[in-house]
Amino acid sequence: MPPRTRARARRAAPSVHAAAVVLAVALLGTALAGCQAGPDDVQGAAGPRGTPASPAEEAAGDAGTPLPRYDADSAVGDLVEGFPAELVTVPAGAQVLASSARPSEDGTLVDVTLNLRSDEPVDVLTAYYTEALGAAGFAVSPSSVPSALTSLTTFVRTPAPESPTESLAVGVFDDETERLVTISGQVAAG
Repeated sequence: MPPRTRARARRAAPSVHAAAVVLAVALLGTALAGCQAGPDDVQGAAGPRGTPASPAEEAAGDAGTPLPRYDADSAVGDLVEGFPAELVTVPAGAQVLASSARPSEDGTLVDVTLNLRSDEPVDVLTAYYTEALGAAGFAVSPSSVPSALTSLTTFVRTPAPESPTESLAVGVFDDETERLVTISGQVAAG
């Protein structure tokens, strides 16, 4: 009779193993069922969440959203009123992209910015501003500040000992098809 016991013992082991597998699958299934996304779960499965907006409604945005306001001291595509165009001139053939002119906090200087586009080479544009600002009494100020611009030149002048120092930085970026020029700094008011 001992062989029968062996056979039963071998059969009993697989049924215990099968029961353990069934129990593990049941527990895993129950645990995963608790992880199902609810309708308000923002990280849950994709699906309809109410009435979708039409493309026109999405493009229009909220009717109460105000449009951005532009600074009155700035202009796009032209020189802003009050810009010192006789001092910071625009080279022939260049296109003004934007400009600004606003009094400094103490009113003694005007903060200016001019952005333009030109087909002229970098060295021609740099020479133009070196000559024009040099004629107005500005001197090139040496600078060792690294820049991502193709050319960056800083100009300074102090018209009188008691006057504030004026400064203008002229940067030129060459993208191989055109040059973008940015001029910014502070010049005497008036």
